[in-house]
Amino acid sequence: MSARDYDELPMRPGELSCVCGPSARGEDALEVRDLWRLAAGFGLAVLAQALVLSALPEASNGVAPAGRIGWPYALLLIGAALASFPAALLIDAFGRRSAFALGASLGVAGGLLSAWGVSHGVFGALCLGAFWLGLAQGFSLFYRHIAARGSSLAARGGLLVFAGGAAAAGGAPAVIGLAGAFGDGMAPLFVGAALLHVGALWLSTRLPHALVSAAPQSVVDAALSWRFGVATFAAALAWFLMSGGMFHGPLNLAHCAASRGFIGAAVSWHLLAMYGPAAVVARWPSILPPMGAIVGGLTIMSFAAVVLHAGASVASLSIALIAIGGGWSLVNIGAIRLLHEYGRPPRAALALHDLCLLGAAALGALT
Repeated sequence: MSARDYDELPMRPGELSCVCGPSARGEDALEVRDLWRLAAGFGLAVLAQALVLSALPEASNGVAPAGRIGWPYALLLIGAALASFPAALLIDAFGRRSAFALGASLGVAGGLLSAWGVSHGVFGALCLGAFWLGLAQGFSLFYRHIAARGSSLAARGGLLVFAGGAAAAGGAPAVIGLAGAFGDGMAPLFVGAALLHVGALWLSTRLPHALVSAAPQSVVDAALSWRFGVATFAAALAWFLMSGGMFHGPLNLAHCAASRGFIGAAVSWHLLAMYGPAAVVARWPSILPPMGAIVGGLTIMSFAAVVLHAGASVASLSIALIAIGGGWSLVNIGAIRLLHEYGRPPRAALALHDLCLLGAAALGALT
């Protein structure tokens, strides 16, 4: 590279100009403290998700017109799906810090708008707030890909981010109880979710920008890989089953006269089952081969989904809700390892992967 490459203005004698290429700090620049920041940010997003999922079914039931109770939850998942490609493209254009800050900001706005909508009985505001919260969730889900691609740990970096979700899920009952102590109704839970996204916003400002040089990468080749196909199909099926269970499970628990605190605890244990196994596999990856994890996880989820839709009792619903979370975790562990342990797929392919997953989740919420 020479000074002629920067020839927008004529060079003048004595002028100092940088003729070096872009900073070499790229995807390999993630340090251990950056991985922990990603894990902590994802953990805050999971806590916000716990509050939203605890509040959204009952909030929808209270303000939605007949036949539209599932709309806010579906819009939450549609927002997450639509965030996949913007997250990848904005990371390329503006860096990690700016992209993830934007995602967290949408979570703050979505939580506050949802709180206002449920307080004033405005169904449209609740739907738009849920959509913005979904966009924030889509950005936070991309943390695992950035951790896997940006560190020497490969797939273990992505699993470490999932482990942050497990740590957060353990504290979810206390956070749900604290948010509920500030007032009756669902609005305090949405406000709590907004405050948690404020924390994720602050953590995102501590990440390196890490603008990446545009090395040629074939998205088509990555998408046609059998590993990419298996990982995407299996994980999409898992997200389809999980989203249906996550909508019908808390709602059926409410119909079975379970208390709000019990439903919040059941959702928290469900989230812990979703992310807890990742902490174990990140430490001992050899104990769970990818294909074995996928097959086992889908088997567990299939049985659990039948129980959740039957809605026989509070006990069976709670156990099935936890089981479907554990099965989802196994499938996603296998998918992450298939995607990242055998190469480095381009971010556009990873965005396509997430779009398929979250699109299947939105479809599952509507069935």
